[in-house]
Amino acid sequence: MKFPKSSCMKIVQEISDIIGERVNMMDHEGMIIASTDPARIGTFHAGAKRVVEERLESLTIHGDEEYIGAKPGLNLPIAFQDDIIGVIGVTGPEKKVGKYGQIIKKMTEILLLDISMRKELDVEQRIRARFLNDWIHGLPQEINRQMVENGRQLGIDITTPRRILLMSIIPREGAATVALQRSIDAAEGSVRKILSALTEAVVFKSGSALVCCVTQTDDDRMVAIARTVKTRIEANAALTMCIGIDDAVESFVYINTAYQHAQKALRTCLRSPSKDIRLYDSINMEIFSGEIPDMIKLEYVRRIFRNCSLEEIAGWIPLLDTYYGVEGSLAKAAQALYIHRNTLQYRLRMLHEKTGYDPRSLRFSSLYYNAIHFYHDLGGNMILKGDAEAQQEM
Repeated sequence: MKFPKSSCMKIVQEISDIIGERVNMMDHEGMIIASTDPARIGTFHAGAKRVVEERLESLTIHGDEEYIGAKPGLNLPIAFQDDIIGVIGVTGPEKKVGKYGQIIKKMTEILLLDISMRKELDVEQRIRARFLNDWIHGLPQEINRQMVENGRQLGIDITTPRRILLMSIIPREGAATVALQRSIDAAEGSVRKILSALTEAVVFKSGSALVCCVTQTDDDRMVAIARTVKTRIEANAALTMCIGIDDAVESFVYINTAYQHAQKALRTCLRSPSKDIRLYDSINMEIFSGEIPDMIKLEYVRRIFRNCSLEEIAGWIPLLDTYYGVEGSLAKAAQALYIHRNTLQYRLRMLHEKTGYDPRSLRFSSLYYNAIHFYHDLGGNMILKGDAEAQQEM
């Protein structure tokens, strides 16, 4: 059994801090792999080699010349899974270090066991995460008997009818920092803890989003679950939570369909100024927008915002997004945009004059609604690769 050198260094340092003596750890070949004396790391310790080969219970070295590469001190075998995997040594006079013998040995073995268990747990978690991602991305014909059995071995019954909440925790504003990322990581841990209380809930990471598969229930219950989580996370003023909810599918083999629907609902939530919870059944344009080529979306946006520069379009989009997000209420939109109501009216009239389409008219609002969603699909990039190449050639 091999352990990371960083873990071995941590062990010798912890033991040294407790007993106040220099500590070394040697592998089964007698090489010093960790030591509180950096100069000794990577050197051969003949005394340790003898402890392993002869399976000695301990070896006390009295002089510098007694064993190659060894100094006076106590050396004890490290047992792991009924095998001697190395030696732990304490440098110092026999009377001084002898009293630490069995304490050092047991401490080392306990620490190594803890490291081993953590490694096994990490491997199990990776296997579980890989299985769950294969499951939600699997086509109906791939959700077969073997996958069902693999799931059961991991303690997951994928035949249970389920619905999906897809969640993304994002900063409200400001550049990403280490502290902010730690807050997001902690928030994801809180989400897992909250949802683990639900019967047979399965929570895992897929890409940048958290996936929560809960047993089949109605929309009201799904929204209630989402609202509980969102409220808890947004208690941190620096974070906001976007959640997309699927619609019920007819069989567990269509879990990928449910996942794709939750993705579309989540994307809609992420685009929305309010970042409110979205059900797949409540979205419209987003259902098929993913099937439309980017070049067509780009052409459509440019056509609707005719006579507008790219910079102007980038300014009109959030204004219209907010305006339509409050159902065309001038008062609410002006408040959300931190401008006077008359200023908003003036800007909407100006857009009408530029494009020929009145954003306040029910007749033309759908044109702008589509353009907003296409713009967001393009990530605000109004110059695609083909355009950029064409501009460079001009």
